[in-house]
Amino acid sequence: MFKLLSSKYLIRLHLLTLLIGTIPVVVLGSLSYIRAKDSVQEKVNDSNMQLLQQTQLNVEQVLQLFENLMTQYISTSTVNEALQTPFSPNNFVLMNELSGGLNKMQPYELGIHDVYVVNQKHEWVLSNQGYSTLDESSMKDIFLEYAKSTEKSFWSTYTTVGTDTNTSINEALEPVTAGVRLVKKLPINRTINSGLIIGELSRNKLEKLVFNESKERETVILDAEFRPLTQPSGSVLKSTTELKQAVEKISPIADSHQGYFTFKVNQKTIGVNFTKSDYNDWYYLSFSSLNDITKDSRSIGWYTFYISMGTFTLILLMAWIGSKQMYMPIRRVFSVAAGDDVADKRQGKDELQFIGEQIHHLRTSQTHMKDQLRIHSKQLEAFFIRRLLQGEGRPSETRERWIQFAYDPMPDLFAVSAVEIDTLENTRYSEQDMDLLLFAINNITSELIPLNRRLEPIVMVDNQLTICREEGQAEQEFEMQLYAYAEQVQKTVAEILGLKISIGISRPYRDINLTHQAYKESLEALKYRVRFGDQAILPFNNVLPDTQITVAYPDWLEKELIDAVKMEERDKARELLREFIQKAITDNPRYYDLQMVLTRLLIDLLREWQEAGETTNSLHDAGKPLQEHLLELRTGEEIEAWFYREVIEPMMVSLRHKWDSGNQKISERMLKMIHEEFDSALTLELCASRLNYHPNYIKTVFRKETGTNFSDYLSNFRLSIAKQWLVETDLKISEIAEKLHYQNSQNFIRYFRKMEDMTPGQYRDKHR
Repeated sequence: MFKLLSSKYLIRLHLLTLLIGTIPVVVLGSLSYIRAKDSVQEKVNDSNMQLLQQTQLNVEQVLQLFENLMTQYISTSTVNEALQTPFSPNNFVLMNELSGGLNKMQPYELGIHDVYVVNQKHEWVLSNQGYSTLDESSMKDIFLEYAKSTEKSFWSTYTTVGTDTNTSINEALEPVTAGVRLVKKLPINRTINSGLIIGELSRNKLEKLVFNESKERETVILDAEFRPLTQPSGSVLKSTTELKQAVEKISPIADSHQGYFTFKVNQKTIGVNFTKSDYNDWYYLSFSSLNDITKDSRSIGWYTFYISMGTFTLILLMAWIGSKQMYMPIRRVFSVAAGDDVADKRQGKDELQFIGEQIHHLRTSQTHMKDQLRIHSKQLEAFFIRRLLQGEGRPSETRERWIQFAYDPMPDLFAVSAVEIDTLENTRYSEQDMDLLLFAINNITSELIPLNRRLEPIVMVDNQLTICREEGQAEQEFEMQLYAYAEQVQKTVAEILGLKISIGISRPYRDINLTHQAYKESLEALKYRVRFGDQAILPFNNVLPDTQITVAYPDWLEKELIDAVKMEERDKARELLREFIQKAITDNPRYYDLQMVLTRLLIDLLREWQEAGETTNSLHDAGKPLQEHLLELRTGEEIEAWFYREVIEPMMVSLRHKWDSGNQKISERMLKMIHEEFDSALTLELCASRLNYHPNYIKTVFRKETGTNFSDYLSNFRLSIAKQWLVETDLKISEIAEKLHYQNSQNFIRYFRKMEDMTPGQYRDKHR
């Protein structure tokens, strides 16, 4: 028994079987408890929501009935006539009828506290307390505030300051809601209103409509601003703090028409059902204590726990017996494999781990020599390939190595593929990573080109090189296959490493001893990336034609480029430079002819710079002459970027300083004229005559110096003066338009509204 307990494998086997049996029991018990708890909670929530909706229906029936009575009353001819009549003894009959209508509108069952009829035009107020003037009424400020509202009909909450003594909540509610008012403007369906009718409904009436018969639940009504319209009874909510927490929960989800949430107060969880009225945006909240609701759920949980523990005990016994029976065969195998010194050899390992390590040790010993031989063989093969590329191998040595490395019979065709990384700029790599990147590309090439179509790929200096081979194909088909391999390698490197590479391919050759010549051809082909840009595949036969082409130079493009530089038209200069370089690359396929064209462009630009009276000494600060920098560039994009950054941009900056010194005073004098004579008939031609310049010239100077046209600047400045006069003076709008030389005031108003999105009058009202 002790030996069995000391076995780690047996213990793990026992734990596994125990775990397999225990997890379903735990999961099933937990799900059963959770389901029962959720079911009870769901039913309680549904019941509370139904009661809450019934409460809402009762309250809204009373409110709508009151509103209908008020609407019928104000639609009578008596009310319409009273709105046009001042209060006097002569109108006693009319006012008596008006007062009688108020009494009929207030049946006892509605609980209406009071109704006010307010005539703003003739300044009198009629209510249950009788007649008074508007100035004598204690609610004058409230009536005037209601009259300012843009709504024709609305509910308003009114409050009193004090403590509600009818609630069990110990804390004072300040302010306490006294009731709600229904406000309608008179006459109805008119744009201009001259009166109000205001009906008051007391808080006590609302509280009588609320169902709070259960100790585990109570209902509260809030207005649209979350002010309590009814006071909590204290059966669930013990303080106003709890009600405030509920309001904070509802505020973020105020757009929802109904919902449910919970919160904790003093270690007690309270559930809240709420619904929002579409009639007047009031909120109806039903509070219930979850601690009382979940009593039955907890009894179900304990019952489930006892059943699970009994099942777990049974599983524990069955797991031990089964694990023991499954372990005995493994124990016998281990005893035979380990021999007599079992304890010394195990060293804390279980049986299967010990047996596995022994088998692994034997396999490692068997393959170690094979791995060593394979590594040395790869190193010798790479050394052989390097000698072929450098032309150092003898024909007899080549034949011996070919047989040694078990290559296929000597194929008919060969070609050398050279891969070079275009640039590391704007990548996650640096120059220190170059060797690792080349070896990664070497591995990718080994995977993509089949073994029977190549020799061992290698890395030399800054290139990855592969000698491809083929047997039984024509040269044209072989070239197409090489191009397909190159495309595949280029695409894979871009996807995996995120690098742009170019590939040079030599001409096909039949004698393996001519590999060194093909190696030079592949490197020569890479130089012609300047014609095709980055990620180019460059077969030697395509990039180096045999015919001699006369060097072509685009003189007209150079002239337009120099003119754009002098005029400091940056976008146009950039575009002309790009067009010049592309044409030079297209018209000059040979690399050295292209270098002559680019060198000439550089010399002509520097000559123009010097003829303008500027020095080019600052361009040699990098330590190298410009011509040497130019020869190091490899692609058309690099050439374009270098010319613009190192030559054209500094040239435009230098010429601009010279231009600014002569023209800055012109724009300053024009600005001074605008600021001092904005209220006169100032034009561009008038400024030109005063400054003794052509209008087109000062127009260009002003736009370059200020970034805007003369007319736009003058209009904007006059607009700023107009806004200042509107706020600071009492000038009429027509006078402002005349002073600022608008043809008429309507043109001024239209322009002002277009720029400020409001009329001048609205602007004056807003900012005063």
